[in-house]
Amino acid sequence: MSDVKFETDVNMNKSSLQGYVTTTYDKLVEIFGKPTYTDADPYEKVNCEWTVATENEDGDTVKFSIYNWKTGYIPTDEYQWHIGGYSCEADWIANEIING
Repeated sequence: MSDVKFETDVNMNKSSLQGYVTTTYDKLVEIFGKPTYTDADPYEKVNCEWTVATENEDGDTVKFSIYNWKTGYIPTDEYQWHIGGYSCEADWIANEIING
């Protein structure tokens, strides 16, 4: 896990898929804490999501989300989580925080 500073539970609207990270629910909770959003409804597109903000090397804010997509449940085993954001930088930073 990287020593990148971040905050969770940030407002994100109209982001899009930027990449993936393969990890477990428990590791995400260890890093980011409780999910920002959960919904146990099996018909929801997203059942679990973290929203995160951090800064890039230039000091600009980068926001990203990590979420499941159309699984019908919250994955607990190793899963290819989706990374949402506003640029491909979201994928790079999310993977850096999770995988160091």
